[in-house]
Amino acid sequence: MAIYFFGVPIKGSALTLTLGALLYVTSTTSLGLLMSAFTRTQIAAMFGTMIATLIPAVTFSGLTSPVTSLEGAAAVVGKLYPTTYFLIISRGTFTKALEFSDLHSPLLALLAFIPVLTILSVLLLKKQEK
Repeated sequence: MAIYFFGVPIKGSALTLTLGALLYVTSTTSLGLLMSAFTRTQIAAMFGTMIATLIPAVTFSGLTSPVTSLEGAAAVVGKLYPTTYFLIISRGTFTKALEFSDLHSPLLALLAFIPVLTILSVLLLKKQEK
């Protein structure tokens, strides 16, 4: 389908890429849920999530420079965003013909974000007044 729609062949496992995309979307949704625990309106939560994720994700995720070349706090920030791990999965499946067995570490990292962020969101969410 990628060749048909975009003209880009997938050399690796399309199933691994699909699983990675599902885990990435779920973990970023959990990140949005965490942001909504700190805001009062849905619009504020969406705007805050956009600002808090886009800038660090592009800067520190390995999109512009490799995460391994980052030092200090930048390296820590790079490892705390799900985008870092999804970029590894997408690069591996598109360009390096990697399969599930090769990409199990970034997949597990994405999987770990989901319960951690969801539990943190539940704990930080304030009770609503009736």
